[in-house]
This record gives sequence, C-alpha cells and structure tokens, in this order.
Amino acid sequence: MTVQLDSKTIPGEYNKTPRVEQDTHGEWHIRGYAEAKELLKEDLHQAGFNASEIEKTGLDPVLYQHGEAHRLQRGAIAKFFSPTTVAQKHISMIEKAADEIIADLMQAKQLDLKPLTTRMAAIVASAVVGLNPSTGLIKRLDAMLHSPAMPESGFGRFWARMAGLLSQASFWWLDVRPAIQARKRNPQDDVISYMLSKGKNDIAILAECVVYGAAGMATTQEFILVVLMHALEKPAVRKALTSPEQAVRFEALHEILRLEPVIARIQRTTPVPVNVNSNGETHTIPAGAKISFHVHEVNVDEQAAGTDPEHLQPHRELERGTYRSLIGFGSGPHRCAGEHLAIAETDVFIRKLLALKGLRLTSKPEIARNETVEGYEISNFRVAVD
Repeated sequence: MTVQLDSKTIPGEYNKTPRVEQDTHGEWHIRGYAEAKELLKEDLHQAGFNASEIEKTGLDPVLYQHGEAHRLQRGAIAKFFSPTTVAQKHISMIEKAADEIIADLMQAKQLDLKPLTTRMAAIVASAVVGLNPSTGLIKRLDAMLHSPAMPESGFGRFWARMAGLLSQASFWWLDVRPAIQARKRNPQDDVISYMLSKGKNDIAILAECVVYGAAGMATTQEFILVVLMHALEKPAVRKALTSPEQAVRFEALHEILRLEPVIARIQRTTPVPVNVNSNGETHTIPAGAKISFHVHEVNVDEQAAGTDPEHLQPHRELERGTYRSLIGFGSGPHRCAGEHLAIAETDVFIRKLLALKGLRLTSKPEIARNETVEGYEISNFRVAVD
C-alpha cells in the first residue's frame, strides 16, 4: 500500500528516469538523492507554499527567508525543536495529550481518526509556538489549511482571497493576539516569546504562527494516519513500531516517511547560477530558474536507498551520511525544523493506539491531494476498538 500521489514512475522503472532534467519551459527537475542533497545545500529561494503571495505581503517568516537572516533566525528558533528540548520539555505534554485523545476514542468505541490526529498535532504545535490549543483554534487552523484553491482570476479569486483573509483575521484576533498579550506579561520558553524579545511586530509574529501552527499541524496529522495504515497492514512494521527500543521505532518511522513523504515536491528558485554533478556530468542551472525536487522519486533512488527501494523495510541499511528518510524532511538550510518533534509525537501516539485492544479499521480511508502542502490528505479513517 502506498498513498503517494506525486510519482510518475512505474515500480521498477525509477532508475530509467533522468536524475537531472530541464523541461521545455526551462524548469529543472531533480530525481536523484545525491543531486538533491547537493543542490539543497545552496542558498536557494523558496518557491513553494504560496511563496509569491507571501512575498507580496512584505513579510519574511523563517520558511521564506534566505541568506544570513534565515541562518540567524533559524538557529535561534531551532532550540525549541531540538531532540534535547523534545525529550526534556515536550514529551510529558505529548504523552498527556495522547492519553486524553485516546481516552475519547475508547469511550466512543468507534471514531474517525482524522479529527483526533488533527487535535494531537495542533496541541503539540501550539505548545511550542505559544498558543492556547483550544477547540476553536484547532477549527480555525483546519479552516486555513483547507481553504479552496485560489482561482487564477475573476470574482472567484477575489472571494477566495477574502475568505483567506477572514480566516487569518479570526486566527489573529482570537488566538495570536491574546497569546502575544499573555507573553508580554509573562514570557515563556516558546516561539512567540522569542520573537517579542527580538522586537518583532504583531504581523511578523502572526506570519510565524501561521507557518509553524498550520503547516506543522497539516504535515504531522497526515503522517500519523499513514503510519497507522502501514502498521495495521504489515505485521513487521507493527512489530518495529511497538519495539521497546526507541531507535528501532524511530528507524521504522523514518522509513515510512521515506516512502510516504507528506510534502510531495520541494520547489526552489536560483538567485545565482548553481552547478550540480550527476553521474560524472556537471549541469549549470542559471539564475532565476525554477527547480522542482520530486521527493518520492528522490527517496526511491537505488543509489541512496539500496536494494528494493520502493519496498518498506523497517530496518534499512544505508550508507553513513544518508538521512533515514532521505529528503522526506528536506535537506540543507531549510530542512524541517520540527522533524524531531514530529517523530516523537507520532511515536507516542502510534504506540498508544497500537496498544488498544481490538484496534481495527472499519472503512477504507479516502486519499486526496492537498494543494496547500502539495501532498496527500487522508480522510474518512474510521477505527474501532473493543
């Protein structure tokens, strides 16, 4: 089973697809791991996640920054997501949230798991950012994530833009503004407090809250669901995910993300010409070019993933220096800051779910594409327990 929506390759034919290719429109496509890792080390500019719309606002949340400004802010914020911080500060909060959510499932006996994973991801992201994870906040974040795609022109585009602004205004007034006021009175060890200490204005803080809150919630809620799908289907995966050894569980989670990347495509533009080496040939990508990194195809690159790259192996032998999820969390300066947090909360929630007596699917989940995060979206994931 795979939910992957982006791959155009036929199983077993991935190695015949060009690792580096320029199309007739001048866009470059990267499908090799070594090539992707080499290019993502460069100071490329963000081109995905509605980057053009963000640029028009004049804001610069960390996801869209580059150069020295990005390096400094990313370095300062990284401490909130580090493995040490997750283990020492966040894990007790994650355990408590998972217990409360699973208690609701046990009481109901049968539920759609999607709202539960949404709640789990929102609680954790909110705690790190400094927001109050109320029921209303979760609904507002979900509304922003599932706003309709923006039409290219006409009244449809106008009304879609107004709806998006209304969602953000509600998020600002009911969630971010009260959090800023609370942190001004009583600073905490979170992202909002840090930004206030650096003199950031309200709009800049709102932008970061949208990035860390909405984007963090969107990716983790889907990843938890796809992990459970594999665990319920494959005994070997379930055994690894319930191992008493954390390293075994984390290795299996990264392997699932390798094959089921939540973000299907990473998009960048080149501010200056860059070179990339591929199979002994050097390609020069000119300034102003768009680059698409096809994450699934990169992640099944046999040169990096090894034997049977399109099959899930809870323990996969990889060369030193190769990320376990390859570029499932990205690579380079913009590698996902929240990866340790996402793996930890997925690990906790999945272990508690799999410990439930008689846990089973009661309907086949529906899989669609989410344009906001350019990946898959799983719904109607109904489970029951005895």
